[in-house]
Amino acid sequence: MNHLLASAFLSLRTNKLRTVLTALGVVMGVASVVLMVSIVEGARRKVIGEFENIGANLIFVVYQPEQRPLRQRGFSPFADFQGLTLDDARHIERTCDQVVDLSPEMRLPLLVRSASAERTFPVMGVTEQARRVFTINVVQGRGLTRLDVEAWARVAVLGQEVADELFPGLDPVGKEVSIRGLRLRVIGVLEKKGRALGENRDNTVYIPLTVMHRCFLGREIVASIVAKAARPETTAEAADQIWAALARRHHNLKDFVVDTQDNLLTSIGRILNLFLYVLGGIGGLSLLTGGIGIMNIMLVSVTERTREIGIRRAVGAKASAIFAQFLLEAVALSGTGGLVGLGMGFGLARLVNQVMGDRLPTFTPLWAGALAFVCASSVGIFFGSYPASRAAKLDPIEALRWE
Repeated sequence: MNHLLASAFLSLRTNKLRTVLTALGVVMGVASVVLMVSIVEGARRKVIGEFENIGANLIFVVYQPEQRPLRQRGFSPFADFQGLTLDDARHIERTCDQVVDLSPEMRLPLLVRSASAERTFPVMGVTEQARRVFTINVVQGRGLTRLDVEAWARVAVLGQEVADELFPGLDPVGKEVSIRGLRLRVIGVLEKKGRALGENRDNTVYIPLTVMHRCFLGREIVASIVAKAARPETTAEAADQIWAALARRHHNLKDFVVDTQDNLLTSIGRILNLFLYVLGGIGGLSLLTGGIGIMNIMLVSVTERTREIGIRRAVGAKASAIFAQFLLEAVALSGTGGLVGLGMGFGLARLVNQVMGDRLPTFTPLWAGALAFVCASSVGIFFGSYPASRAAKLDPIEALRWE
């Protein structure tokens, strides 16, 4: 076996340029498979991390009508809104015993001014329960209280990025910001949490939901309700209770979505798996192209070495030894291409991670490299079998006559 391997690599070194060009298809196929898997697995880990970052046992309630006509009537663009309201949140809180906390929310992009800077930020109306639902800590000052919400207190809590931009180098607690002419006193700054599910809570201004309703909307409407179940094992039961509570208050339930964190994560996982299969299939096509190239070059090699085969058979070499020699050459060719492709794939994945950062994180599991190398070797076996079989079946006498 060692002699056959040495002979295989010697044959590949004899025609270096042809070997490199033939292996290129396998190299690109393996590299693309590793890179695509790294991107999808990086996205999967990022999604899981974002779910863990916002807390556990969460249930998301949103209003998603198929068509939502908006007619501007007076101050509010939500005059025809028939979805979630603050009364819905109160009803859920009263009737659902498996819900321990819930956070009704309403978000608007508004211009926020301080004494030295101004910028449009997402302004989110919430209740005092929001911090408990999303497990966000206050690092300066204090958070919203029930009294703030009930008294329509003109106060605001800033995300870390908002505080840094509006009050650079200063302690914002006790200072004022202005939103549409409404002056609000800053009472706290939240810890840095980063992005979660597409939302950057560090870039958000939090005000009492009642102030949002009274000063900016004119109606007690909410865009979503995030509820927290008592225990992980009761999350599904809590979601059923919320659905039943909505059914008692609304007739258009087809426009409402009540989903748990686990269900959302499972759905996202299915989508990512679909991308993995599609992108992996693209890499598989590259491997297929490389395999065809290997078969083609091995057939050429059999033709060029017909006389050599005849001499070997004449001095006693068995057909099985000829078959093994040419098959090992094909496997050596694909295996070498696979190793180079692995290195290229890992390198590209690392480069993408460094260049794109958190926008496109990558993670390369060991199984991806092992799978890509096994596939590359399998390509060599599959596409090298026919040329090896053809070499083994050559008639020794006819082979010796070959010129």
